[in-house]
Amino acid sequence: MLTGAFLAEAAATVDNKLNVQGGVLSKFTVGPDRVARVVLVVLTLPDGEDSERRIDVEMKPPTLDATQHTSFEAPQAAVGEFPGFAFFPIETRLPFDGRWVIDVSCGDSVVSLPLVVDEWSPQSFGI
Repeated sequence: MLTGAFLAEAAATVDNKLNVQGGVLSKFTVGPDRVARVVLVVLTLPDGEDSERRIDVEMKPPTLDATQHTSFEAPQAAVGEFPGFAFFPIETRLPFDGRWVIDVSCGDSVVSLPLVVDEWSPQSFGI
């Protein structure tokens, strides 16, 4: 069962513990290629002997355009202990500025993550 999720700049397992770098992301600035590289971190809770391991991700743009879908399979170790965690790299093109909604689901559990996206622009110093 999914108990939480967030986006981070980086994550790793260190001494069997989750080590997150860069904090939780709620805003992302894309470059001219509009590609975002983030890490999806999910927190899990064992839900019986046959816990669901498939993590579905749906990224909804701020426009009425089509959503982006992907899925991951959490390792057995991530769902077999309390608290469990898993993390997955996401590299995707975000073609629109504005508030995206990222729905992360596993079985009957859903977590919605807001992500405000804007494009980087060089600073003008008026010289």
